[in-house]
Amino acid sequence: MLFQSLSQFEDQNHHKIDDQQYIHIIRIGSFKMDDKWREAAPVNDIEASSWIRIFRAFDTDHDGLIQCEEMQKTIRDSTYSFGFDHYELQKMSLYLEMREGKPVDFADFCYLMSKCKGYRLREYLFKAALTVTPRNQRIHVFSELQRYKCVPPPLFLILVSIVQLALYLYYVIDSSEGVWLSGPIPTLSPLIVSPFHLSELWRMVTYCIINVGIFHVIFNIIIQLAIGVPLELVHTWRIYILYLMGVLFGSLLSLALDPTVFLCGGASGSFAIIASHLTTIVTNFREMESATVRLPLLIIFGALDYALAVYQRFFALRIDKVSMYGHIGGLVAGILFTFILFRGSKPSRFYTVSFWVCLVLSGFYIAICIALIAAPNMLH
Repeated sequence: MLFQSLSQFEDQNHHKIDDQQYIHIIRIGSFKMDDKWREAAPVNDIEASSWIRIFRAFDTDHDGLIQCEEMQKTIRDSTYSFGFDHYELQKMSLYLEMREGKPVDFADFCYLMSKCKGYRLREYLFKAALTVTPRNQRIHVFSELQRYKCVPPPLFLILVSIVQLALYLYYVIDSSEGVWLSGPIPTLSPLIVSPFHLSELWRMVTYCIINVGIFHVIFNIIIQLAIGVPLELVHTWRIYILYLMGVLFGSLLSLALDPTVFLCGGASGSFAIIASHLTTIVTNFREMESATVRLPLLIIFGALDYALAVYQRFFALRIDKVSMYGHIGGLVAGILFTFILFRGSKPSRFYTVSFWVCLVLSGFYIAICIALIAAPNMLH
């Protein structure tokens, strides 16, 4: 019965799937796994591939959506096509009723399937990816996430956040200044960008793990965890490059325009993440989840952090000033490298042209900053 049911749907959509693949689906659907094993187990490649096949089989008009009423009827008629037992069937029916008729796209389908089958980790991965992925890119992203085995795990920004918090607490204790908005500033640290140690080039990257003030620490950690980790989950190694280029662009701009003060803080990397996400929202406004809420909140949140940086640079009663240009450099890097790194599974002509334009602009940015840094020494 399962073979006949699936064959009818495949014939409607002109999909050719061999008998061996159907046998695999039958085995998966009829095999009742232990609950604890099921919760911990990843989706295997056969079952993952069957999700996209089944979704396309039931998407008869090829619009990327399945109506709730149609899906409820389908899962009742062909339960084992989805690999459901009776309990999972009841859960899926309940979730579909809660959608109140809202159509199901492939991202919703993957999320509901993982939720009903008890794949807890995969459910959280899908939910995180929903917040940062435009609808027109979700089929590719979610197909990859089905096979994702947390290798490598999305730990880069988590580790950066832990190190930032640990070093902030260390310097709070070491300086005896306490926790406040404008300090401590560890001017003797070998990690910050210092006007007295310009030859130590590693400082142009390591300064990002030293933060000044409790608000900057909280701001950077929230951005890195709430936005950065989902982006890292979806884009993996590209987020490493985005973050590090934000840090590098921030240090170059600061040394070029404000070379007489110190530079420390993870805001350059955080602003690269914010700028990249804002760019994605603006260019895919109708395709993003809660874009009308997310866009102004990010702008306001980022503006508060930058306003505090401006205050600390020009108005705080301190001799050891910290540059505010790291924020701007990170912002520029975030916008440019969004088009360089995140071109989507089917890049359009717009993204192809944007890629080359942003690549050239990035080269100009680096060259101009280096020229401004070197100019005083050359004139002297």
